[in-house]
Amino acid sequence: MPDLTLRTLRHFAAITALTGVGVLGGCETATGSPQSLEPSLTSEAQIDETTGASTHYPPPTSFETPDIRFGPLAGAGPTQRQFFVDQVNVTAAQAQRSLSLVAQAVGEDRTTLVFTILGAEGEPTSYLARALLARMTSVVRFTPAISEMGLSEAFDIYNTAAVLGFQRIVVSDGRDFSHQADLERNEATP
Repeated sequence: MPDLTLRTLRHFAAITALTGVGVLGGCETATGSPQSLEPSLTSEAQIDETTGASTHYPPPTSFETPDIRFGPLAGAGPTQRQFFVDQVNVTAAQAQRSLSLVAQAVGEDRTTLVFTILGAEGEPTSYLARALLARMTSVVRFTPAISEMGLSEAFDIYNTAAVLGFQRIVVSDGRDFSHQADLERNEATP
């Protein structure tokens, strides 16, 4: 695997932001006061500081374990993960799509990648979360950075996050719903 470079981080961030926003195009901005959009933390919610659950997103209600083929690149640490999400957020803010997406690197050593979808109408589901991640995967595979590395066949959004050292991806509506993908490397995969 090549060294983790600023160029690679920017490619990954642009991929994620451009494919994440607008995946549910046509969704309208949520209405209501800002207070009504904040999640309510009850005494029953278990705050997990290692993952950010109940602090940055509601506890996940659905899970998946995708096939992870790549380990973290040399030099992938909390600073690089934070840079990645900062680039995603800057790109998403400039995209002016109908659906806003906010990325966060949270938890211990910033190993949880959280995508919070803002402004989506209707009930969020694990199917919509997977659709968002599938859309990101489609574009990841056709980017010049991935093609140059010869990884178009094997790379997806899950492996992109794993290469950056994330241990999980969470897609949330920021209120009640969260879907979590655990990024454990499958050692049996060549």
